[in-house]
Amino acid sequence: MRRRIVQAVFGLMFCTTCVLAADISGIWVGQQQGRRGEPEDLAFRFKLDGQFLTGKMFGDEFDLPIAEASLAGDQIRFTVTTTNYYSGTKVKFTYTGTIKGAEMELIRERVQTDEDRTFNRPPARQILKLRRVK
Repeated sequence: MRRRIVQAVFGLMFCTTCVLAADISGIWVGQQQGRRGEPEDLAFRFKLDGQFLTGKMFGDEFDLPIAEASLAGDQIRFTVTTTNYYSGTKVKFTYTGTIKGAEMELIRERVQTDEDRTFNRPPARQILKLRRVK
């Protein structure tokens, strides 16, 4: 009996999270600071299929899949991995943020590498503001 109650509570919590999840499917646009400080246009296309969040990040010269994506209520989290143009090494970024209607605010943080830790480099961090266009 106790096991059934626990299962029912977890099931209800899961369904509530799905129902309360923000409507994120569509295209979101904004800008991020480029390597030399200039603004760069970027866009995200998100698709929420039940509890699974997928999507891509688009820029002037790239389109990259998002990974490890989750959405709980108005909170979003995902990663994007890119390749450093100069060294060819993989660089991973974590995006976390909040969705408020047709606006989203993300914090982009570079995941530290062993080299970053060796030289005590702080994680690179940016705030991005996006708006829904479709």
